[in-house]
Amino acid sequence: MPSESLAAHNAPSVLANAPIAFFCSRSCPGDIILKAQDWANARGPESALVIGGFHTPVERDVLRILLRAGAPFIVVLARAEQGWRAPKPLGPAIKAAVASGTAQIVSPFPATQRRTTGATAETRNRHILTLCNTVLIAHASPGGKTEALAGEAIAGGLRVETFESPSNANLMALGATTGSMQ
Repeated sequence: MPSESLAAHNAPSVLANAPIAFFCSRSCPGDIILKAQDWANARGPESALVIGGFHTPVERDVLRILLRAGAPFIVVLARAEQGWRAPKPLGPAIKAAVASGTAQIVSPFPATQRRTTGATAETRNRHILTLCNTVLIAHASPGGKTEALAGEAIAGGLRVETFESPSNANLMALGATTGSMQ
């Protein structure tokens, strides 16, 4: 169960910038991978903050591109911050981004939550939805957890966008839109 609200813990720095949440299923078609990379490459230091868990391969790739571009981002952990180490080989770049104020590493979990689990990842993802108005879901496998998260976001009144692709028909059927973030 999450500890104190991330919003209360980091309200001025997190919520003032109206972050865009970014999610992608672990399995992702090649055309969408390219669109996600193009989207990330278009970001820069003045872009809206991107918030996510950056756990799946496409999410990690987007994080790598954001780091290179100096774009602002927040990594929300699915475990406690205490004892967390940045994934190799991004570790030094993430530390530098945090030191420069371009990035934040935050967690809604207490210090006792030392491991990432499927349940904590789902809790983290739902928590991310409370910190944004817009969600970009690059791809959600039909019937998967990311698709369910998209449905929750839409039902909660968030704007959910995706990349135009036949592989994202399931997201568009749920109510996700395409266009403004591409």
